[in-house]
Amino acid sequence: MAHTPYDQQWDKAKKEFEALTGKHKPKESKGIFNAFGSHTGLSGSLKKCEKALSACDTTNSTDVKEGKKVVAAFLAASKDFSKAKKGYLEVLQKEIYAEFDKRTEKDFKTNYEKALKFLVKELAALEATIESAVGMYTQKFNEAEKDLSVEQKMLKNWEKNINGALARAAAGVAKVKAKPTAETYNELFPTLARDITMQLVFARKIEGLLADPDFFKKKLDPWANQSSAAEPVKVPVDATPKVILDHMKEFSAACKGVVQLVNSRANA
Repeated sequence: MAHTPYDQQWDKAKKEFEALTGKHKPKESKGIFNAFGSHTGLSGSLKKCEKALSACDTTNSTDVKEGKKVVAAFLAASKDFSKAKKGYLEVLQKEIYAEFDKRTEKDFKTNYEKALKFLVKELAALEATIESAVGMYTQKFNEAEKDLSVEQKMLKNWEKNINGALARAAAGVAKVKAKPTAETYNELFPTLARDITMQLVFARKIEGLLADPDFFKKKLDPWANQSSAAEPVKVPVDATPKVILDHMKEFSAACKGVVQLVNSRANA
């Protein structure tokens, strides 16, 4: 799947937030909408990350000196984004808690609350994706490891890659829950699931896992089949919200199992 610049991903998330809540792009003077203004640092830091990513991508892998320089710039940009994200998450959480307090029914969530949680997941996915890219290019320009095979490199960076895929899946689930339509659902699959199953194939060679990766891969395969246009890879245009949310519930449960698999290695 072609890379969409980080700042454009965030711009798209903001537009989807506005569409979900029925609000025009707000002024940046106060409250939650501060994050839509340049002064918060989110958009600017994402543009810096994108510029650093491009520099890493175009630097020759044999130019270790320049490679380490561009990777250091990417790492610094990623830290700036993480700092801006952390500050904005505090704003989002306050708004989410406020919406929770206003609930008339325990399990009833407003579109606004769902959209807020969607933004939280989108930011988490961006951060995980950026961290994964930093790790990948750190590997690329590490002189001591430049003779490693492609497979060895991917195995070494496996945990960051699978956590990035899981974060993107969580953001996708939040997006569908906020807007349970066939169009939203079909835009995400099979890519979301395939990104995870690809990492589960590499997991077969990872030491320290307390369960069989193929067990979890089998559960996710129904969503990852590129050659299928049937459910649950795709849903018909007239699929009801209930059908779509039921698929999301099953997909989420399968993803949670993968999270436990990854954590079993970390805690081993």
